[in-house]
Amino acid sequence: MDEIVPPTSLIGPEDPPVFEAVNEDGQAALQLVCDHAGRAVPSAMDKLGLDAAHFERHIAYDIGAAHITRLLAARLDAQAVLAGYSRLVIDVNRPPGHPQSIPEISDETVIPGNQGLSEEAQAGRVSTFFEPYHDAIHEALAHLWRRGTPPALFSIHSFCPEFGDDHRPWDVGVLWNRDPRIAKPLIKKLAAHGLHVGDNEPYSGRDLAYTLNLHGSSAGLANCVIEINQDQVRDRNGIKRWADILADVMGEILRIDGLHQVQEY
Repeated sequence: MDEIVPPTSLIGPEDPPVFEAVNEDGQAALQLVCDHAGRAVPSAMDKLGLDAAHFERHIAYDIGAAHITRLLAARLDAQAVLAGYSRLVIDVNRPPGHPQSIPEISDETVIPGNQGLSEEAQAGRVSTFFEPYHDAIHEALAHLWRRGTPPALFSIHSFCPEFGDDHRPWDVGVLWNRDPRIAKPLIKKLAAHGLHVGDNEPYSGRDLAYTLNLHGSSAGLANCVIEINQDQVRDRNGIKRWADILADVMGEILRIDGLHQVQEY
């Protein structure tokens, strides 16, 4: 197969960075990540042919997730890495080549700028947006690990409570694959706050957990994803409420014996 040489001009000088690193000197043995933090599109892609209103929707980013991640990083004194570009440009929580990696349709909305992309064009998005983000997470985790304590990995998302004909009644979902060290106590502690908690709902961490598996499970690090009902994090008060809840419960969980050990499941 001929080598695929990706284009080098996807990001212009006025475009935002591919990822944001927050609190890089944080002292907690915890790495926060936010895969769908941003909703930017490079100017060269001309909004992927979509009206601006679509970038206010869940198809473009996880509403409220970036703000919660930044507040939680401050509250827990933890590092965080946040993706800068819209999941419509490329979804960094899907492996390259996956049908949902560069979606042609999202929640019944056709994405004109993603139609019929060549393999070269897709590879360009991988090398420009996907790989630098995951490289940043790799290095951030290594920075924490070099201190001598295996860090935990916690990924922050939000979900749409109505998706097609699907009603999702949960306040929050806890997604996990095989490692229960964060997920099980997190479910219990969130329920103790009077919340309706979904265990691997509205998605399953056994199906949709690329970032978690790549950086957490494969290394034997304790890991978990949280999905917050986006209707509860649309304003400042809701975002602060959820940051406070997560800071309280994750602060307790990080002190659990055995959490910071390398263990494969």
